[in-house]
Amino acid sequence: MNIDKLLKPGAIAIVGASGSPTRVGGRLYNNLIRHGYQGEIYPVNPKHDSIAGRKCYPRVGDIPHPVDAVLIAVPAGAVFSIMEECGKKEIKNAVIYSSGYSETGAEGRARQQQLAALAKRFGIAVCGPNCVGIINFRDHIAMSFSQFLNAPELIPGHIAFISQSGALGGSLLNRAQDKKIGFSYFVSGGNEAVLEASDFMEYFVSDPSTRVIMVLLEGIRSAEKFLQAADRALEMKKPIIVMKVGKTEVGRKAAGSHTGSLTGADAVYDGVFRQHGIVRVDDLDDLYLTAAAFSKSRLPAGNRVGILTSTGGGGVILADRLVENGMSVPDPLSETSSALSEVVPSFTAVNNPFDLTAQLINDPQLFHKCLEVFADDNNFDAIIAAVSMVAGELSVKRASYIIEGMQSIDKPLFTWWAAGSLSAPGMDLMERSQVPYFSSAAQCVNALKALAEYAVFSSRPRAGVSTPAGRIPPDSHRVDTLLQLPAAIMTEDQGKALLAAYSIPVTREAVGADLQKVRGIAQRIGFPVALKILSPQVTHKTDVGGLRLDLADQDELEAAYNEISTAVQQNAPEADIQGFLVQEMAPAGREVIIGINHDPQFGPVIMFGLGGIFVEILKDVSIRRVPIQEQDAWEMIREIKGYRLLKGVRGEKGYDLKAVVDVLIAVSQMAVDLKDRVREIDINPLIVYPDGGGVKAVDCLIIKKGAP
Repeated sequence: MNIDKLLKPGAIAIVGASGSPTRVGGRLYNNLIRHGYQGEIYPVNPKHDSIAGRKCYPRVGDIPHPVDAVLIAVPAGAVFSIMEECGKKEIKNAVIYSSGYSETGAEGRARQQQLAALAKRFGIAVCGPNCVGIINFRDHIAMSFSQFLNAPELIPGHIAFISQSGALGGSLLNRAQDKKIGFSYFVSGGNEAVLEASDFMEYFVSDPSTRVIMVLLEGIRSAEKFLQAADRALEMKKPIIVMKVGKTEVGRKAAGSHTGSLTGADAVYDGVFRQHGIVRVDDLDDLYLTAAAFSKSRLPAGNRVGILTSTGGGGVILADRLVENGMSVPDPLSETSSALSEVVPSFTAVNNPFDLTAQLINDPQLFHKCLEVFADDNNFDAIIAAVSMVAGELSVKRASYIIEGMQSIDKPLFTWWAAGSLSAPGMDLMERSQVPYFSSAAQCVNALKALAEYAVFSSRPRAGVSTPAGRIPPDSHRVDTLLQLPAAIMTEDQGKALLAAYSIPVTREAVGADLQKVRGIAQRIGFPVALKILSPQVTHKTDVGGLRLDLADQDELEAAYNEISTAVQQNAPEADIQGFLVQEMAPAGREVIIGINHDPQFGPVIMFGLGGIFVEILKDVSIRRVPIQEQDAWEMIREIKGYRLLKGVRGEKGYDLKAVVDVLIAVSQMAVDLKDRVREIDINPLIVYPDGGGVKAVDCLIIKKGAP
């Protein structure tokens, strides 16, 4: 759907136009005029002959001229007839401000479906309903009733802002423009009956005036469309900065597996955003400040930061923040130290952070003299200039030095100013410059980290979905046979058989119906063994006493058999006991978990983390949408805090992470192949052995689609 004329209309009709500044139709009319709209405006209201000297038409159909977009500000019940008129007049774009649709309940949802059907019938691109409208900053087209438009001017820039909250979006525009941050467009999508955030993202990816897309997101209507737009933005090197609200939402309240309980809605959003190069922020100020940094700055070549400061304490604060956020604060090169030693007093140490001390009071130009030399150091990928108390005209000079320095520096230059109103003249100059400026050390570091991570991600080649070399295709006949078994929750032996069909290594084991058969299986496998109850109703065996480990001989095996039988009868009397699983005791290694869950928004997602009994306590997991490629699998492993335990610490040999990658890709393929048949997969633990030793699935739970 072409929305160019919706965002850049040359002729606008306002239905519900009014001369009253207190009515939506009046505000729309006044805002267009006040902010310099150069196109034609056609007021529509049967109660008026004219508004502010312009002829007013009774109906849209009475306008004798072509109309690019119609702004509809009337009660919900009157909208349908107006849409009919628009369709007959071949007006292809509308903004509907009216409320009374899906936000009001079942009746409103039905009304919204009717509206969407009407728009589809006539091919009308609709923004809204229940929205505050659209602002085109570049062309001064204010099609909104937001009180933000009480601002004296619209500051144009290169950030397109899509907000699913109209009132909050206007508030954020106000905060950003107070800091002289410019925008290309603002869109409040409202209920998104027709056009959704993804449609506007797709448009802004191709818009030459937009460099950065900023989104205040409550939810996604079409995951495929959203991610296609995100992938296109990544390809075009247009960062998408998102604040996703509703972090505490729970995607599924009850889940039978660890995977189900750990892949809540927000965790999935987080993983999918990482997978597609979307920059996520957690604070409203970080949203527009990070977007502004992307719109002004080049990307850093790495994460090494040099700090030039007029405040020793401030330099330490920045260094701490950078290191805590995974950035590096390296020492300057020796040639840098030598060059700067000729400029600064002998008592000034050339370190990183490089503190120019109170000598700046005696020599205000010292900052200017040192900035270019310090920033030219090849040990630094980016520079932060930290400014403390510098008042009045001196603050203007300091700002000028930083702005001039940016012209000759071939890497990102950020600045943090710690002072208040006495430095206002210099800070005002910084706000109007192309140097990313911050009044908070934390926000400065957050934005720089986002640029560094985006630079790494966007530079990586994105290949197709990987298949590990030598991996045997799944045994489709075996898979079908296992999935045709009647139980909705597969027993552990059935689940492992399904894993084995996908070439995932599993433990040696067999099922015995009674003690005699259990004894024989243990004899064949060889002690020590584990003994487990098998029942579709028992998804967590330890909870009901259905598991015994490291049984050394037949006597211990018999005792365990009796203990398990008694415990399960007492703790899970409704359980359908299908036998006992006798399993080899796998050698010790590092335990991890790999799982699949179905997210209602994104479909099958894959999870990885440290396994065993601590997985739900630590919640140290990474998530991606399937299918994944090998690069995704490696990123998932490196992303968890426990990665150092897998990599090897204090001289300990590292673990076979390549084998883990192969299992992640195999499980991803399972999820794709079986997405209509399997809801959850939980391999916990998967034991990982030292490098070259491979992996082994010790326990698993597989829940089919349709299970309660």
